[in-house]
Amino acid sequence: MIEFRSVAIAGLAVVTLSGITQGQGPARRQSIVPGTGAEESTKVTLALAVGSQRYDETRQGRCTYTAMASIYNTLAAMWSVQYSLAGNSSLALTVWRPVRGDTTAKLNFYIGEGPTQHRIATVKGGKMLGKGTVQVTKRGPGGRFEITGTSAEGATVRGYIDCEKFAAPIAVAGN
Repeated sequence: MIEFRSVAIAGLAVVTLSGITQGQGPARRQSIVPGTGAEESTKVTLALAVGSQRYDETRQGRCTYTAMASIYNTLAAMWSVQYSLAGNSSLALTVWRPVRGDTTAKLNFYIGEGPTQHRIATVKGGKMLGKGTVQVTKRGPGGRFEITGTSAEGATVRGYIDCEKFAAPIAVAGN
């Protein structure tokens, strides 16, 4: 299950994401995240190959961005995509770009259908799964994520995800 956590740092509300790095995929959900208005959903386009499976589709999903978040006590910009694929599949991507030190973007990636799942987690401090890189390119109010890697399950992951626009993440209290 994906869980957002909010943490106060010097008066800033900071959002973190956990769950994927423990090897769990996102819970099954509708294309629009519960508790958000339709205005916060956006057009998401996939052009991904995961192993022998192709994902080429466009539908509504949720894309978020915040310039200041935290992951494992590291301040970072954060982008995320949550998307229900055709059929019974789901996809989650979170990209973290630290604001100090090594500013190389790290990712948590999950795509799955039933018992078949593919995961990449490259965020230091969490359980590392597979290997991969991501490049984020701003495009107007949205952006593109170009992903290349190998999942923990051994599948090659290559392609892109486009978000028409980014909304602010939803902060949920937790510990």
